Amino acid sequence: MIRIGVFALILLALTMQPAISADWPDCKFQCQANDVIVQRLWLGDDSGEEISSPAVGEERACLLWATFRNNANTPRYAAILLADLYLGGTLSQSFYDDGLCALDEIEAKSTVDHPLCNIVWTGGDDVLLKRLVLSWETAKGTGCSNANRKCSNRNTKCYGGQEAEMRAEVPIIASFEIDAQDCSSLVSFHDRTTDGSGPYTYSWDFGDGAFSTRKDPDHTYGHLGDYLVRLQVRDSTGRMASVSQMLAINACTCAIIGQDHACLSKTETYRVRPANSINGAVHWYLDGREIYGQREQELRDGAEESLENDSIDIAWQTYEEGTHDLTAYISDASSVSDSKLWAACNMTINVTPEPLAVIRWVA
Repeated sequence: MIRIGVFALILLALTMQPAISADWPDCKFQCQANDVIVQRLWLGDDSGEEISSPAVGEERACLLWATFRNNANTPRYAAILLADLYLGGTLSQSFYDDGLCALDEIEAKSTVDHPLCNIVWTGGDDVLLKRLVLSWETAKGTGCSNANRKCSNRNTKCYGGQEAEMRAEVPIIASFEIDAQDCSSLVSFHDRTTDGSGPYTYSWDFGDGAFSTRKDPDHTYGHLGDYLVRLQVRDSTGRMASVSQMLAINACTCAIIGQDHACLSKTETYRVRPANSINGAVHWYLDGREIYGQREQELRDGAEESLENDSIDIAWQTYEEGTHDLTAYISDASSVSDSKLWAACNMTINVTPEPLAVIRWVA
């Protein structure tokens, strides 16, 4: 019975020991020490300065940098990093073949910035280290070149684990979309800024002297034309990025429906047809002078206001024969001079006398 009990205790002790893979780097890491940790990842240039903000989709050659922190009271040696590097959700490279020598030595209670590798980063993509394990040794004089790369030596002297992952800080990328309706001066702007560290603060310049600090502002333009809209974004760490887009506030198109030939004795009706639905007043001009039909005259005399002045009757007997230029203006006010003009179209009309009947006698 005693022999069986001893055997049972030995068997129990063996089964309770952590399973350790025999070959580096496929160790069953039991990382609990956390003497040396990866404190930060970011994209930088050769000097470690953060790279500037690219446009979405723009490629940028840079370095992946890491900040290492030694929390122990004594130096740590031969810090070797194991990880899989993902760019935009796709595995770019793995440091699991032999491990990446991060640092030969890091002093006690110190912080060190060190580049890990060169990458080509596409603006807007995530940069992620998965299966992140950082292991080290405590023997003075040990470096990456002569490190003891055995699982038994590094299994617990490590930080991270097979489930550990860490996202790199990438530059903030300012972006926005424009929602501009046809034949309207009201424009909606929608922020599409990514990356950096939220929350963001916004500074909009609409290009016409107006500004906003809202995330998704609306703005009404007072005149037709082209405007350079600029958005500047700042994140919670003070990083800034800006982006600009051209915006065109254009007049709508329209057409005048009616006869382009008329007789002096006739009254013809002309109607304006806009290419898009427009809420506005129609103003008619003949040879550069504004003219009014019966309905328009009622409006001028104080009748109930209407925005449907889309037709006019012209009694040509009050005009001379010849070529006349008829123009229709569609605006948002009762006067073209101080309104937003949405559409303008014209028609050239040839007015002739009533033809005379000719009687011929046939012999």
